[in-house]
Formats: sequence, structure tokens, C-alpha cells
Amino acid sequence: MSFQDFAQSARRSSQIGRIKPQVVVGIAVIVVVLAVVLVGQAVGIAQGGDFVVAEAPETASETADGGGLAPAQPTLVCVHVTGCVNAPGVCSLEEGARVSDAIAAAGGLSADASDAGINLARVVQDGEQIIVPSVEDVARAATSSDLTSADPSASAMGVGAANDKVNLNTADASQLQTLSGVGESKAAKIIAYREQNGPFKSVDDLLNVSGIGEKTLEALRESICV
Repeated sequence: MSFQDFAQSARRSSQIGRIKPQVVVGIAVIVVVLAVVLVGQAVGIAQGGDFVVAEAPETASETADGGGLAPAQPTLVCVHVTGCVNAPGVCSLEEGARVSDAIAAAGGLSADASDAGINLARVVQDGEQIIVPSVEDVARAATSSDLTSADPSASAMGVGAANDKVNLNTADASQLQTLSGVGESKAAKIIAYREQNGPFKSVDDLLNVSGIGEKTLEALRESICV
């Protein structure tokens, strides 16, 4: 190699040596600029940038039209409607329904029905039975009530008349003596007891009368009423 070639080679090496630091500095500047840009974008997002949030999938209880919760199913009660209705039977009604609703569910009142003694506004209870009487039933009950009011001694017969029972609360001495084993003395004691203690509440109260025991009561049970 000549001296001239050596000199040119050295000059080129010197120029390359001077360029390398500049390249390094340039690369460093670019890296810093990129870092600043990225940091700025991150800060902007944190302070109010738009975020994409994945929507939660709809659950089975959400409705298709509004996404709200499905309404709870109403509580039902069952009542037995019988008597003078067009379609007697067991009806299912929403809790809080009235007697009028139950009758309507049973087809409504029949032609011979009477609702005079029925509280149509009453709230029905689960498992109850609603009996709609006929006009004839109401008239018969009213007649029976009138007869009892007009003649108190009739209540000694009353329903007892059909059953041949003597009413302990209204029978006189002669009626009481028609009972097996009851003579004048026991009849007088029964009358004295109800005058002192009030009406018999049940036939078992007859045991409170002096001279009447379990055997006598059992012998009389099918023949007496209160």
C-alpha cells in the first residue's frame, strides 16, 4: 500500500469514528421522543380518555324488551265454589281475590241463586269452601227463624222436631219427662240448673245436674240437644 492510499484509509476511518457518536445520539433522541409521546397518551387516557368496557351477558331473568328483571309470579289460592253457580268446582285465584271473584271464576250465579247472605267483598282464604244458596234455601231458613222467634217452645222441637230430640234449654218439665229415665225430680233439677247457671252449652253439661251420671247421659245423648 502506498502512502497516499494509507492516508485516504485513515481519513475515512476518522470520518466514520466521528459519525458513530452522532448516530448514537440521534437514536437516543428518537427513543426519548417516543417515550414522551407514549407517556402523554397514557396520561391522557387515565384523565378522561375513552375506555372500552365489555358488556356483561344478559342473564336468564332479564327480559328481551328492556333488560329488566322478570316480574315475580303471583301467589295463587284455591277455593271450592259450590251451590247455585253455573260451573261449581275448585278455582285458582290470585292471593287477595274476593268472594265475587271466586263466584265469577265458577261461572257466575245461576238463575235460582241468592247472594243476599253472602259477603261478596270478603277476601277469600286458601282451601275454603264457598256455598251459594238458592232463593228457596234462603226463604226456608227465614221461615224457620220466624217460627222459633214466634214460639220459643218450638225450639225445643225446631231441628229437634225432625230428629225427635228434646232441647235441654227450652223444654218444660213435661217434655223433659218424656226422656227415658227422667222423672219429675230430675226434670225439676234440670230446669233449676239452667235457671241458676244459664243455658246448657252442650249436652255434656247435663253431668253438672245432681243425680245425672255418665250412664244416664249416654242413655239420653241421642234424644237431647241444646
